[in-house]
Amino acid sequence: MDDNAAFASNWRTILAVDVGMGLAVLVGGIVLALTSSGWGWLLATVGAIYLFFAGGRIAKWRRLRREM
Repeated sequence: MDDNAAFASNWRTILAVDVGMGLAVLVGGIVLALTSSGWGWLLATVGAIYLFFAGGRIAKWRRLRREM
């Protein structure tokens, strides 16, 4: 993945949307798992993994901007 977006003026917004998407999937999966579907835990797991990688992207972009 190209990290040119790390140098955009709206880089914090990009990362906030990224984290928001991961949180939405995680919360949606938990809600589904607790209310009806056993597949909800799978969705929650995918959301947690996505948040893990989004956290890595946050750290990487901050490092890139600091080195700039």
